[in-house]
Amino acid sequence: MRRSTGWVSVTLLSWMLLPGAILLLPGQAMADVIISDWRGRSASFTEGAVDSNGVKVVYHTAGAGPLVIFVHSITGPWFDFRHQMVALAQRYRVVSMSTRGTDRSDKPVGVEHYTSAKIAGDLNALIDHFGEDKAIIIGQDSGGLHAWHFAMTYPERTDRLISLGSIHPAGLIRELISNPDQQRASTFQRGMQENPGVGAAFGERLRNRPATSGEPAELAQLRKDAYARLDPESIVNFYKANWPTSPVTLETEAFGFKLGEFPPVTAPTLFIYGKDSGPFQNSTLNDMWEWVDGDLTIHVLPGIGHNPHTQAPEFVTPRILEWLATSQ
Repeated sequence: MRRSTGWVSVTLLSWMLLPGAILLLPGQAMADVIISDWRGRSASFTEGAVDSNGVKVVYHTAGAGPLVIFVHSITGPWFDFRHQMVALAQRYRVVSMSTRGTDRSDKPVGVEHYTSAKIAGDLNALIDHFGEDKAIIIGQDSGGLHAWHFAMTYPERTDRLISLGSIHPAGLIRELISNPDQQRASTFQRGMQENPGVGAAFGERLRNRPATSGEPAELAQLRKDAYARLDPESIVNFYKANWPTSPVTLETEAFGFKLGEFPPVTAPTLFIYGKDSGPFQNSTLNDMWEWVDGDLTIHVLPGIGHNPHTQAPEFVTPRILEWLATSQ
């Protein structure tokens, strides 16, 4: 359909899940990691760090070309984008950050350090570090919500936006006001905000979680090490600093804004969503184009949940490459 603000396309597709892997070369330090995607193709990623107003933000990078920054989820470390990172590194400078509070990045104390505005500052620091004026931003879960915020608040630094499963925060606020299904779907997030000690318990569960069936041993070890370095309070602080607090009303501020006050996203935007997503009910997608003034492309994937980048890489990765090649 055609709108005055841009083109919007909606597609529904289905497919099958395929595996991926991460390998460390013999005797190789964590600074250089070989990552393989679901096809068995690999790329070498080098670790680095940038100072963001006194906070060290660690990243892994490979490739050359236009800058692409990946922003990971609460529970998915930087390498969870491996299926996309390997392919994009053939044409782009790929940078996957470890958000503050996770893995080897600094873990500042205090809720105020985990707002989307602070993450936006970290993204700005990365863009400056690589000598660019702007970047393509790709996020999933909490990283997707941060990516939306960055595109809204730094339009001049957002080349294009890709959100994998994370809806626009305005849709979340709207549904939490009066939609019982979305309110129930947000029980975990509300518990993070309200229950003392829940972060420590959640961190313990992550550290003791058995390896995913079929996951390569090298990847399982890398994930285990990342969870051991995670500060569980960073998860709690993300929800306290950003997520709408109950009861949600029209006056509730979340991710820096109240409903009706979010700045429009002007960058071309690709949104890929699993129809079986747990955290975000399908109704949160309604009227998304009202918050995007750039061209908006939406793919809704039947039979896929909250992690389309890992559940359906054979669709998501080629679609991202195709979209990046044709969108401006």
